[in-house]
Amino acid sequence: MRALWSLLLLHLLLPLAAQQDGVVYGTVRDPDGRPVQEANIAVEGSKRGTTSGPDGAFRLTIPAGREVLIRFSHASFETVMVPVTVTPGEERSILMAFSLRTIREFEVKGERVLRTGDGLERLDPKVSRFAPSLRSGSVEDLLVGQPVVMRNELSSGYNVRGGNFDENLVYVNDIEVYRPFLVRAGQQEGLSFPNPDLIERISFSAGGWESRFGDKMSSVLDIHYKRPKEFAGSASLSLLGGSFHVESPVVSGRLRQVTGFRYRTLQSVLASTDVKGEYDPRYTDLQTYWTYDLSDRVELGFLGVYSHNIYSLRPQSRETDWGSFNQALRLSVYYEGEERTEYRTAFGAFNVNVKPNRDLLMKFTLSAFGTQETERFTVLGEYRLQELERDLGSDNFGEAVRDLGVGGYLEHARNALDATVYTFTHRGFLQRPRSYFQWGGDIRSEVINDKLNEWYTLDSAGYSIPRSQGDDLELAYSLKSRLNMESTRIAAYVQDTWTWNTTDGASWQLNAGVRAQHWTWNGQTVVSPRARLSYRPNWQRISAEGDTVNADWSFWFATGLYYQPPFYREVRDLRGNLNPDVQAQQSIHFLLGMDRVYRIWDRPFKFSAEAYYKVLNDLNPYKLSNVRIRYFADNNASGFATGLDLKLNGEFVKGIESWVGLGVLSTFEDLKDDDYYDRFNANGQLIVPGYTFDQVAVDSVLRSPGYIPRPTDQRVNFSLFFQDEMPRWPTFKVHLNMFFSTGFPYGPPSYDRYKDTLRTNIYRRVDIGFSKQLLGAPGQEKKGFLGHIRDMWVSVEVFNLLNIDNTINYRWIQDVRGRYYAVPEFLTPRRLNLKVIAWF
Repeated sequence: MRALWSLLLLHLLLPLAAQQDGVVYGTVRDPDGRPVQEANIAVEGSKRGTTSGPDGAFRLTIPAGREVLIRFSHASFETVMVPVTVTPGEERSILMAFSLRTIREFEVKGERVLRTGDGLERLDPKVSRFAPSLRSGSVEDLLVGQPVVMRNELSSGYNVRGGNFDENLVYVNDIEVYRPFLVRAGQQEGLSFPNPDLIERISFSAGGWESRFGDKMSSVLDIHYKRPKEFAGSASLSLLGGSFHVESPVVSGRLRQVTGFRYRTLQSVLASTDVKGEYDPRYTDLQTYWTYDLSDRVELGFLGVYSHNIYSLRPQSRETDWGSFNQALRLSVYYEGEERTEYRTAFGAFNVNVKPNRDLLMKFTLSAFGTQETERFTVLGEYRLQELERDLGSDNFGEAVRDLGVGGYLEHARNALDATVYTFTHRGFLQRPRSYFQWGGDIRSEVINDKLNEWYTLDSAGYSIPRSQGDDLELAYSLKSRLNMESTRIAAYVQDTWTWNTTDGASWQLNAGVRAQHWTWNGQTVVSPRARLSYRPNWQRISAEGDTVNADWSFWFATGLYYQPPFYREVRDLRGNLNPDVQAQQSIHFLLGMDRVYRIWDRPFKFSAEAYYKVLNDLNPYKLSNVRIRYFADNNASGFATGLDLKLNGEFVKGIESWVGLGVLSTFEDLKDDDYYDRFNANGQLIVPGYTFDQVAVDSVLRSPGYIPRPTDQRVNFSLFFQDEMPRWPTFKVHLNMFFSTGFPYGPPSYDRYKDTLRTNIYRRVDIGFSKQLLGAPGQEKKGFLGHIRDMWVSVEVFNLLNIDNTINYRWIQDVRGRYYAVPEFLTPRRLNLKVIAWF
């Protein structure tokens, strides 16, 4: 009877107790408005808590009748405390948006990996500050751990899974940006567009990206600049240049600005290369980004950029030794003349962000991009090609013993290009009850004027090559034209994301969309459907007796049809003519990947793997020389790219992240009209100009090359970024960059792609930096002016620690017999740099 009364009393009191609580619910989002999975939501000072689901939704019971603090936290974002008071039985909705975490500049936490199912890898822009690199902390240094190939430390260009740099999308604040058109070599490029000091968040995708991103075939780099909440700044100075930036909120925090200036020079580095002369490279860049809250629902923004890059060289001499033990060669060149390239770029963008309600966000952007580029050089080179003594016992070992060729060449160019691009863009984001819907469109006007005037003549032993038939001088290469292109592009997209949970606790996410683009120049319209399916199982493992933890796995499959409508350089052929019949290149992506987050030595680690296959149609073949890309302007090839990318990142040293990546790639193409004839003499010998004595052809055989490697075919690529600190002196740190990649294809100077099947040497490079914290360490006292400095470091960097000669290109020397010699052009040798960085 007592038990019965107890149960009855409990039954009556439970509803009363429940009435003493309330409920808060809602959705957690990131700064872009995307749902955040696995955010922690807890009542401060109690054990009540929950986590957000794959769609960012949460529901939490809290005490009623008094104010409580609800803590929203996630490893990728700043922790937010929200005071809430509810009445008994009340259910209140909360919409929470995170801001990015501000971290110490040298650290990259593995636990900050954010999974949203969109296929983008979140990167920390501050780690590049301490990565030893000739790029001086550029954004491209962050891509070292991604599936990219960068074989030129002087260039900001990178290749992704068999594509060239023109196949990569780069966005800053949702606006596509460009690099110089006329650039021939990495040292001419100057500073890349994004300023790392101004970046708040950066994301990267190597394939299978969503429809909201544009029409390219290889990758997406998505960058957003800061909206500062407090005054801060930084300054750096090194032997390679310097930078300064300041950020602050004003007008009660409604107006925010971040402004940065960069200066870079590579004079000391270039002076150490094989080509000796008077170098004067100067690269400057000024950027500013302002935002203003017109109201709680409307934000105005402005982004302005001006850059001026100058590269000047008066070459004097060059001496290059190369070859093998069987044949060691030396090229000596004496120069006259001068080379000067100059790029001026201006960019401006106005944007309006409107948020009519908590579920809807609309963005409107008007931008203008303009560039003026000039390339002027007249350089006379008089060369001597010699064979070196290779007998180790000879007193003349390593000295010249025989002349193989003597001659000269004259290179001349007077090129000028100006381009103007106007773009109007609209993007929309809508949170629906069961999905996240996005749409957008843009219209772009392009005006490009190009004046080309360049030629090249070669003289060997007093004979002009090729030999003239009459009195006129026949040039080895000549290009002269005036080109104008005016066109309009119209693009639009829609996409939706659905997330659902299964009864066993697993979660699925599906993103599907379609985008279309029309270009008035060739009249082509392309339609690109894309989809991505992600699965996260609720697997668990036993870590100790009676204790289970989640085995954090994710799997995904992505596919889509990715078109790349041509831009100006793709429609200009090797002879300087515009071809309006060039169509969009096509790439069909198939990606299958997984990752796992786990702990080793009680530290966070993440392992990821992704296999891919790309079907390539309507390819526009091209020739690659250093960083200069020259297209055939003809869709006469098809091909494929396949491979596997692996990456492991985590805290190999407690509190500091490092990573290692390995990529395996194979990419080939088949040109439709590249058949050729092999010619044979009366003795049945294959006639090779410059080598075969009897060059009278009596027979020929038709050859079909079939599939040949694309210019970016590099079978293996390995990268390592490792950081360490002294156990007893944590203010001393070491940063190591290591690269290894196999050779890429190249060939003799001709219009025949099938000849580009030779391979360069492997690329090996080690850069190392040593850093010491001068100010900002725990317990360190700062007085006077130093009290305004939050953190200060000094670094000593050694580039190309092993002093390995890496080849970026070849200069071909021809003698009067028609024999070609490929002379390697080496990248930079070992150099030392001193850098000081301060934050305030």
